Amino acid sequence: MKSNTYKEYIAPVVVLVAICLVISAALAVVYGMTKPVIDTNTKAAADATRGQLLPAAEKQFTAYNGDLVVEQPSAVYVEECYVANNKSGMVCTVVSKSFGGALTMMVGLDNKGAVTGVAVTEHADTPGLGTKDFEPSYLKQYKGLNKLNSTSVKDDGQIKYISGASVSGSAVHYGVYAALDQYNKMGGIQ
Repeated sequence: MKSNTYKEYIAPVVVLVAICLVISAALAVVYGMTKPVIDTNTKAAADATRGQLLPAAEKQFTAYNGDLVVEQPSAVYVEECYVANNKSGMVCTVVSKSFGGALTMMVGLDNKGAVTGVAVTEHADTPGLGTKDFEPSYLKQYKGLNKLNSTSVKDDGQIKYISGASVSGSAVHYGVYAALDQYNKMGGIQ
């Protein structure tokens, strides 16, 4: 029996490549259409969180364009910082390494350098014990603090940490530490 190389080998490859090209083009078009909407929604959510963490700012912030704190490269760093237009404080977005990977959080600070609130905005930790450190009832312990004694929640002594969730708790704690460090390196709100 004689085999036909074109029908058996070449034609299926050509068809599969054509399908991949069409699907890739369709995905690119859909991405182009949805990206502006996603960006708008992401910005609106970030603005709303800033407003909750620093209500005295009346939702009026300006991005800080100076040097941002890097506590540990690729592990703990301030990603962005917004200063209230009325100089009532600032809100820092901090990335910290947690159990499941990068943890993104926002920390509000008043114009005296005291924490006004903490909110975890994105994480990859497994729901359950570790994510209890991200609940408002736990995060409210930071409110009013203007200094942390250590980068580790276990060594600090000011925060009651959740036993068995020390990696997540330390990620949050180190993030708050980085935000306080950012405030100090900026010389306060000016």
